[in-house]
Amino acid sequence: MDNYLNGMSRSDLIHVGEIADPREGRHDWLLNERAKALDERDQVDDYIHELDDEINQLEFGDE
Repeated sequence: MDNYLNGMSRSDLIHVGEIADPREGRHDWLLNERAKALDERDQVDDYIHELDDEINQLEFGDE
């Protein structure tokens, strides 16, 4: 079993989604990665909006 620099095996990296599963087509893998990235971006956007709301409340009070 080959281990990569981070100590994970190829099957470990496939399991966590760091490298494509050879049974899964590249196109499907790319679509899946894109969907995960969009979800992460949405979570960050939500967090930014929450921070903005709290900042506005502190700066301007509950008007």
